[in-house]
Amino acid sequence: MQMALRLNVMTYGHLSILLKELEFSPEQLGERLGIAGRTIRRWTELPKGEKLPSLYAKALRETILEFVAEGKLSSDSEVVLLTLKEGNDNFFHAAIRDLGMGEDFLKKADQSPDSIVEGIAQIGSNERKRASVDRSKEKLSTYHKISEEWKYRVQTLYKAITSKDLNGFEKFAAYGALFYLISPFDLIPDHIPVFGLMDDYVILGLVVAYYIKRFPKIFAKPEIKEVKTEV
Repeated sequence: MQMALRLNVMTYGHLSILLKELEFSPEQLGERLGIAGRTIRRWTELPKGEKLPSLYAKALRETILEFVAEGKLSSDSEVVLLTLKEGNDNFFHAAIRDLGMGEDFLKKADQSPDSIVEGIAQIGSNERKRASVDRSKEKLSTYHKISEEWKYRVQTLYKAITSKDLNGFEKFAAYGALFYLISPFDLIPDHIPVFGLMDDYVILGLVVAYYIKRFPKIFAKPEIKEVKTEV
């Protein structure tokens, strides 16, 4: 980018980037923010590196998170990454809302595998999130390059969501784990109970273990047989 934007600060330049990425008019964005369109237009004419007023920056950050949840912004968008880096309480509340998990669940959950899988299944019960996973086969395949175990976990869960032997309800946990993997909101702060201590790899492992335990005939790892050779 040619603009010299301030790091970790929401600027008028970021506002212009947001309009371009959304393909919104100032009036459309203003309607979402509760700000007059002419004000947005005036802001886009101000110096790109100048900081947005804090009150409006807060509203803009929350609206950006909503756009990500609606699929209108990509997780690698510059303005999205700026918002995610802040890691504040507003981000966390937006994250659990987007993941489909209520705060009441987090308060009741302990660190047992069953309660975590239950929460992941709640994520997968959302039709929009399942559709997002269905569209992400190519992105999911990129995790195969990390290691054989990563490949095994991702492939096992993908097998679950495409299996004809499982009903829709039984696929929710697999969908939830895969959505957690591709979601921009999987970077929950470490101080948050249960999920803050779990990274993508562990989440995938817990859900794979759940499927192996519940459906052993479908998901058990194939045994590696020794090949005898004659000397």
